[in-house]
Amino acid sequence: MSTRTYQFGKHRPTGLVGRRDLGEQVVLGGGAVSGITLGYLFNGVTALAATFLVLPILTALVIVYAPYRPKGTSQRRTLYRWWRINRYHRQAIRRTGGVWVSPAVEAGVCRDGTPPDAALAEPEGIAGMTWVPVTVRGQQAVVVLQPEAGCVTATLEIASPGLGGKEVGEQVVAVERWGELLDAFGNVEEHPVKRVQVLARQMKSDPYAHQRYIAQRDESAATTAAPQWLKDSYDVLANAVSTSAEEHRYYITIHANFTRDLAAEGAARGTGDEGVAAAMAAYLDELWSRAEDADLSVIAPLDEGRMTAFVRNSYDPDHAIWDTDLPQAHAFPRNVDVRDGAHVATRAAGSTDSWYHATAAVVGWPTTPVGPDFLSPLLIGMPDVIRTMSITQQLEPNDKAVERMLAEDTNNQAEMDRDRKRGKNIDPRDQIAASATGSRGMALASSGAAGSAVVGYITISSRSAEELERTKRTTASRARNAHLRIEWLDLEHARAFATTLPLAGGIK
Repeated sequence: MSTRTYQFGKHRPTGLVGRRDLGEQVVLGGGAVSGITLGYLFNGVTALAATFLVLPILTALVIVYAPYRPKGTSQRRTLYRWWRINRYHRQAIRRTGGVWVSPAVEAGVCRDGTPPDAALAEPEGIAGMTWVPVTVRGQQAVVVLQPEAGCVTATLEIASPGLGGKEVGEQVVAVERWGELLDAFGNVEEHPVKRVQVLARQMKSDPYAHQRYIAQRDESAATTAAPQWLKDSYDVLANAVSTSAEEHRYYITIHANFTRDLAAEGAARGTGDEGVAAAMAAYLDELWSRAEDADLSVIAPLDEGRMTAFVRNSYDPDHAIWDTDLPQAHAFPRNVDVRDGAHVATRAAGSTDSWYHATAAVVGWPTTPVGPDFLSPLLIGMPDVIRTMSITQQLEPNDKAVERMLAEDTNNQAEMDRDRKRGKNIDPRDQIAASATGSRGMALASSGAAGSAVVGYITISSRSAEELERTKRTTASRARNAHLRIEWLDLEHARAFATTLPLAGGIK
């Protein structure tokens, strides 16, 4: 059986001044207008006229086109790109002094055992959250409301070996079934769920933990009266058990914008946050059914304990992800340090050691045909790296997807036609991407399926800043093997970190 391949299009916005976004076009246009105006005003003095004509134009060109790399960062960006990033970093330093301290330890608990409102604070980079417990299919779940971001999310944990553990034919079927799941949400205009996030969390586990448990069991007074044949049988069983040095967890998060329709549906189900959460619980139940139709085995929805354990393990991998007894107020670590531009450092209460985290965005998807398991080098190819990979898809109905494809295809053809007229060689990768955009449009038009915009993020964690730098290089190498181009999000790692939490963020 031949391996089926997939192609990604390439979004290449064009404008009057080439491949620039609107802000960059405004800067270039403003520089040109300012130069012409000043040159006209000082036309009586030739030297001044020439200076004022050229200076604004050169300044605009430097701001938009000249890249540089500030100290403590790893990426070269233009002044225009760094301006927004530096502004966010300065605001983060101003808000917390660079080190956010969790109030949960000092706030304690109320008499009924619940944490006070003062203990429920989010670190830098995360919008304010309200966790509302709901019930889905008889199991406890939690719906996360983010009023500042205007959205509601809920998450299922999936038991899946991933595409890497399937045969080629099974991989194709799995991808098609996943497409049907997305189509069920994206192709209904009035459906509030228009964003789906897939999270793959990989962390180190202890392959010798079971043997240590056996040693502790043998030393326990509770086993002194056990017959020898029972002890021997348990030892034989323990030796037969295969343990892995890496733990894999998979999650699916649905995201709904807080719109008038969602508010109305929530009001019909209850009052305030509870009503909105009840409406989201119904959509989580629908996701559960769709996941089962797609042959994805659902373990359970994330309740308060599971959500707390996942978030805490992301910031503090020393905390076991299966330890679900931690209260919500302690979901975040004691300290979150954002002062260093190359990483964010976190430290748990009672610990003297920090964890260092860095997040990269996928800025370039494969420009050549790839198989359904093209992400395997990142998902299963780095056994010694603690990491979380997030793929978020913004869904849209078929007609809008076809319109967007036509706009992108027009931009592609116009750009290549411009290059031909200037006698410039056309990048073969651009030709492949343009062909992929056209073929994707044909597939959308013929199938009637929903379209999606895709973003990807990777967060890695290490015990030291030096180890993190080595891990960055390993991750970049594996990303190239997966035909991806990634970019480390310098100076905004705290905000980027949230894109790999089950909040379905990171996409406009």
